[in-house]
Amino acid sequence: MEALGDIRILIVEDELIIAEDIRTKLVSLGYIVTGMAMSADEAEYLLQADKPDLVMLDIMLQGKRDGIDLARIIREQYKIPFIFLTSYGDRETVERAKSVLPDGYLLKPFTDKDLFAAIEIAIFRKCRVNEPADDRLRESPNEVLNDCIFIKKDYLLVKIKFNELLWIKSDGNYLELFCTGGKKHLIRSTLKDFLNKLPSSLFLQIHKSYAVNINHIEAIEYSHMIIGNNSIPVGRLFIENIKETLHIDF
Repeated sequence: MEALGDIRILIVEDELIIAEDIRTKLVSLGYIVTGMAMSADEAEYLLQADKPDLVMLDIMLQGKRDGIDLARIIREQYKIPFIFLTSYGDRETVERAKSVLPDGYLLKPFTDKDLFAAIEIAIFRKCRVNEPADDRLRESPNEVLNDCIFIKKDYLLVKIKFNELLWIKSDGNYLELFCTGGKKHLIRSTLKDFLNKLPSSLFLQIHKSYAVNINHIEAIEYSHMIIGNNSIPVGRLFIENIKETLHIDF
């Protein structure tokens, strides 16, 4: 049971011993802890400075604002998932928590398995990897971050930053994703559906079976493009769109 991908998590908990215990659990599960805050004010600073993917948020915090006040700001301004942590399971607390639409709710004490499941489900729900994308999603393909996408691998999710995804090869209902560092991922998706989840300003289909990251194109010829040591074929039907998108003529 270990997280795949660099999922960055901010802990907001006003009891230091509990915060340290949560940090230890998260690190042991393979997550990256960006910081620990004890108040809403401190958490807002760390949200801006470290840009986490998810927040573990205690409901009862020091200061004038509690976790629910902070959650409302996270929901409206940062648009990243958050999971409430609390020792209180009474109806009043639960109803207040529901009002800000949390992505998870954990009662203390919780196990590593509880924590892992809550995080993976929260990330998965936000990413909606397998759902059809609409026009809004094409312009902003990931509700969790605007610089990455999460893909399914076995029963987990792997985070891929857009600038690390070099090119994509389609084989029917499967795709090979070629990334920096020689990494490669195989996922079940059509090229059309997957491209709808990526920013059109960065990724360009150049062949019925290939798409490339525009920022990694090193050279272009009429029949192929060069990315690193790889020659990616260009389909004749895509040439005019390539010219128009890249403002070139060849």
